[in-house]
Amino acid sequence: MKHLSDEQFAEWLAGEASPEAQEHVRGCELCSREAAGLRDQISRYALAVRRQAAGSESSRLVRKLTPARTLLFRRLRWAGAAALALLLAAQTGWMMRPHRSVPIPTQATNPAPQPPPPTMSDDELLEAVNNDLNRDVPRALAPVSALTIARNQIAASNSAASNRQGERE
Repeated sequence: MKHLSDEQFAEWLAGEASPEAQEHVRGCELCSREAAGLRDQISRYALAVRRQAAGSESSRLVRKLTPARTLLFRRLRWAGAAALALLLAAQTGWMMRPHRSVPIPTQATNPAPQPPPPTMSDDELLEAVNNDLNRDVPRALAPVSALTIARNQIAASNSAASNRQGERE
């Protein structure tokens, strides 16, 4: 068997090496020294990390966190996320509302009286609301939906054409 690759050494260190790889490490002096060196380096690194974590100020703060404080911080994060979502929803609602331009009357022009908006019967209004509620895509997203459907159809036809071309070759 050839010497172990980096992946095989990683598997050996994790305890997931194949029986052949384990036997090779036991029998090959070069691979055995390299495996021992790797294990030693990882142990030193883990020890250095533990020492640094034990001496740092942040680890002292982490130890002082009680479950009640942790729960408080978690609730504060959720409250902040909810407030942000509410703010974004309000902003989106404000931007989506219909804007009407109001002409500024001047003394030179007298605006003509405008007819009242057409009225609907209750049944017509309920039918219109029902039609809006039964839409697959909201009216505001209809152009995006049409573009997405067209893009998907183009991609599907290109994929089918390339598959046909690959079959010919």
